[in-house]
Amino acid sequence: MRILDILARLEEHYPTALACEWDNVGLLAGDGEAACTGIQLALDVTDAAIDQAGRNGANLIVTHHPVIFRPIKALTPLQPVYRAVQRGLAIISFHTNLDIATGGVNDCLAAAVGVTGCAPLCADGLGRVGTPHRVCGPADYARHVRQCLGAGGVRCAPGSRTVQRVAICSGAGGDLVDAAVAAGADTLLVGEAKYSEFLYARQRDVTLIAAGHYATEVVVLPALKEVLAGTVPIFLTDEQDVEVFL
Repeated sequence: MRILDILARLEEHYPTALACEWDNVGLLAGDGEAACTGIQLALDVTDAAIDQAGRNGANLIVTHHPVIFRPIKALTPLQPVYRAVQRGLAIISFHTNLDIATGGVNDCLAAAVGVTGCAPLCADGLGRVGTPHRVCGPADYARHVRQCLGAGGVRCAPGSRTVQRVAICSGAGGDLVDAAVAAGADTLLVGEAKYSEFLYARQRDVTLIAAGHYATEVVVLPALKEVLAGTVPIFLTDEQDVEVFL
């Protein structure tokens, strides 16, 4: 099976046509015609992902975050893409298309925290909005999220209302407070948010919970493994969140 065949399998489930215009997705490095010997799944192309791919005999890394995002003006050993290509690894990155697609990151995040009856939050398909596992207060819900995701901690700007409708956006979604309000949500769960976004959420009386970029996105890796099952050996990268709550 070629690396391009792996790309085609992923494309069936998470079409690259769904990606935002500014994004960079697909086969971003390596020879698509090469036979795939194994797949290393990771959120990012890191030293750990590269090293574990080598130990596992995998010549393809599939990530969520694009290994090449902004234009490259220089290529040095400090860059992960340099080290990966030097070792003969190919890289496929599925970013916003994996966020938007059915069964992608946001659906996996919703399932992980028990939000059901989901619909897209934004017109472009980003995010989800649905019903929480039970009605509770903001602090209790923040603790529930932390436990479900195994997050080291969460940041929360509690609103005054009980949690009855939850908007979700994995990763950096703190700018979606207005979208949450428009969708009738009293709570917005994201990976990360700015201080100013917490302030704005308070003004709109929306509970804003930031559970960590890594914690809200790593939930998709088992789904990717299931989609790719039966192709070649697949390995999940053993890596810890770089954001540590002390």
